[in-house]
Amino acid sequence: MMSARLHSVEEATNQAYEIFLEMAPDNLSEEDIELFNEHREEAGFIEDSEPDESWAAFVEYEIEPEAFVQVLVGLEVDEQDVLFAKILISRDIDAPFCHVVWLRGQQ
Repeated sequence: MMSARLHSVEEATNQAYEIFLEMAPDNLSEEDIELFNEHREEAGFIEDSEPDESWAAFVEYEIEPEAFVQVLVGLEVDEQDVLFAKILISRDIDAPFCHVVWLRGQQ
């Protein structure tokens, strides 16, 4: 059996951030985009981790922790995290997959 060819966690995280930037104008309010753009240099963060349990509600198959990365994109403002998106991205080079849950601007 061939093992999957995987992107590094860093590569997958960078891809997730690129997807976030590309999709943000269609999924966040203008206020949120202004807030993010104004503060991302000094207060922005991109945090990667193992996917948490919440993805079961969005994805119909089992998520193997070593094949996926969960990425949070946000700002740390006044010692409080303002999350804009939670992203599940595949590290498998041959099976690209990405799902974004937008956490703001959904009014």
